[in-house]
Amino acid sequence: MLKAITYILENNAGLQSEIGQNKAATKYKVYPVVVFETETAPYCVCRIVSKTTSAKNCGYIWSIEVVSYATSYDKVTSINEAVITALESQSSGTINGESFGWATFDNEYDSFDKDHNLYAKSSTFSVHGL
Repeated sequence: MLKAITYILENNAGLQSEIGQNKAATKYKVYPVVVFETETAPYCVCRIVSKTTSAKNCGYIWSIEVVSYATSYDKVTSINEAVITALESQSSGTINGESFGWATFDNEYDSFDKDHNLYAKSSTFSVHGL
């Protein structure tokens, strides 16, 4: 499901305008699991927190975390809102080879990455497969 989530976010115009492209201008700055030291903020990192079944013979439900990073609190808040809008407004279907049903926003919290001097906002979503 992480392939679908990163694809949705990378291709969302609202988020694209918030985070921009990498230094090589080859992709928008949405990464699965980890971002490399050479990348500059702002950017988003997506990871799977858990995967459970909704019921016997029904699809899976993934808990997905998207952490947004930026040099200011206002910017990271704006990026986070774009992430929430992108995932909650996505139509169901096959996305980047994954069966995506729908995503619902569950929670968010703030933090600060002292090593990189960046504000962070972490949002979790329940993502249902088809």
